[in-house]
Amino acid sequence: MFGSAPGGQAGPGAQPNAEGVFADVFEELLRPEVDRIVPWWSWVGTVSGAGLGFIVANVPGLMVGAVAGNRLGAIRDAKGKSVAAVFAQLGGNQKAEILRALALKVLGSAL
Repeated sequence: MFGSAPGGQAGPGAQPNAEGVFADVFEELLRPEVDRIVPWWSWVGTVSGAGLGFIVANVPGLMVGAVAGNRLGAIRDAKGKSVAAVFAQLGGNQKAEILRALALKVLGSAL
């Protein structure tokens, strides 16, 4: 689930790769559309995600929440608008692909 190998597959005893957990899922959304990217929303997302993650699942939740919040903030930094607005502009196939990849990452199986 949190492996460093492509597709999120990890071998037994492998360390989680915090940088690559959600990067491949949000790759399409992270293409920059603004000229100057200041990582303001990445920082806010990291702190917010860490706080929510800690509430839900203590320290492991803090780490996962921080990574997810950072990636969502990076989308807002790159596009200049909310993640929901960017997601709404995607085509049906792209939306399905992103949701399928998120389900695979979170639940560990393709739905």
